Amino acid sequence: MKKIILYYFLLMAFGACSKDNKQSNDKELPVIQLTSPSNNQVFSGGQTVNITATITDNNKLALVHVHIYNNGTGQLVMDIHRSPTGSIYPLNETLQVQAGIEYKIQVVAIDNSANQQVQTVFISAN
Repeated sequence: MKKIILYYFLLMAFGACSKDNKQSNDKELPVIQLTSPSNNQVFSGGQTVNITATITDNNKLALVHVHIYNNGTGQLVMDIHRSPTGSIYPLNETLQVQAGIEYKIQVVAIDNSANQQVQTVFISAN
């Protein structure tokens, strides 16, 4: 009888430690549908650029980052961090561009299982 109780106790202890949930098996990357700006789009100096995208995940998004660099110097111009609360996130940010600068805009989406997707576009202002 003691062996049965011990066996039952061990079975319960190891069963409680298993990670048999949807997130631990999630290997699907988030999806970034960047609608604006388009790659190599040219703007006028001083113009406000809308950065818009729909970001989705099969489970739940954890983080969305927008990194904007001066592509000529590599300097980080703007760094935006958002924490979505669901599986769909409508990204809508703005950037006022300066004449004579090429920008690298990088959108990063990370889900609750640490799957990461990155989309990059380059724009310039004259």
